[in-house]
Amino acid sequence: MTLFIRLAEQCDWVATGPETLAGFGTIETVAKDLREISWQGDIVALVPGEKVLLTTAIVPSRQTRHITQALPYAVEEKLAVDIEMCHIALGGKNKSGEFVVCINALEDMRRHLTQLKGVGLEPTIMTVDTLLSPSGQKTCITIEGERAHIRRVDRTGFCAPVKQLAMVVGLINESDDIALHIPDKKIDQLSMEIAQIETKSSVTLHAEKEDGLKLLVENYRGDELNLLQGEFQVTTEKEGNKGVWRTASIIAGCTLFLYLSLLLAQGAFLDYAADQYSDEISALYRDVFPGDNNIRDLRRRWSARLSGMPEAANFLQILGDTVAHLPGSEIVVNNINYNKSRGDLVMQVATSRSEKLVDFVDTLNKVGLNAEISTISQQTDLVRGSLKIKLFGEGG
Repeated sequence: MTLFIRLAEQCDWVATGPETLAGFGTIETVAKDLREISWQGDIVALVPGEKVLLTTAIVPSRQTRHITQALPYAVEEKLAVDIEMCHIALGGKNKSGEFVVCINALEDMRRHLTQLKGVGLEPTIMTVDTLLSPSGQKTCITIEGERAHIRRVDRTGFCAPVKQLAMVVGLINESDDIALHIPDKKIDQLSMEIAQIETKSSVTLHAEKEDGLKLLVENYRGDELNLLQGEFQVTTEKEGNKGVWRTASIIAGCTLFLYLSLLLAQGAFLDYAADQYSDEISALYRDVFPGDNNIRDLRRRWSARLSGMPEAANFLQILGDTVAHLPGSEIVVNNINYNKSRGDLVMQVATSRSEKLVDFVDTLNKVGLNAEISTISQQTDLVRGSLKIKLFGEGG
């Protein structure tokens, strides 16, 4: 049995199984009703469509980690609120190669899950009720109660009041051909709205037997975008075949052995390279300061030489540590500025893919710098960005 519960001050719910049960009330009332019917099964929590933004985003990467890191920059311009106040859930790609994205308030997510947990309900899936409405090769509109769920061909959608249906349809670009799903008992009631839509679009009418949440639940497939991502992700344990796990263990052991072998070889190479760099640095120091024979601690000696120029010392250290990691990163530096008062280095850079910027920033942070992406923009075949880099622990 699967429980579908739409989250609001007054929740409506549908439990499917040998027989379909439904109810309405506060979250406490819902929990009481479920105890009375001895309900057990999976829970699908539904966020009302009017509380979310369903949109698309283009992120030029195939790695989930890089996509997740770049996603806020790709959708930030579509928001009227601070991105830090939003929860962003990533869905699959549509036929145009765009990612379907759902954005809602972070505070709402936390409140919903706290309320559910407070009455002993822990959903494994949380999605949007609009995503349960029919979709296809044309604009699909589903009348459910006093709501109209509009699904676009790009797999996004939105929810609007039924009384605004004709006006909303007129604003949709691809509304020339519309599939209208409507409970049969409401066809006569909404005849005027249907007639208004038919003046601008070709309408295919689908009479539905069910109304309300039951109508949406009938279209549930299980592959809808799941909002339980990031800090809200739910892990489920599944019992697998013992033979599969045995094979996986062998593969993991071989992989670990190979990794340790490569790590040992890399360590030997880096040790050799360190000796080479040490010799080159010593030679450079002798050329710059030929009268100084005390070169046991080169970093300290360089700092002492530059003690009268703290800004220059900081600049040289940041620039040196940054430039050392440019080879092989595929990053092209277009401009460099150093802010003495803040002690940070601002670099205008370009590269082929956004994940190259993310990887480069990760590398700088790992070697002791404090680096971040200030801006990023996607052009036709180029990604431009601004990096702010400073010494770890420096203010600004």
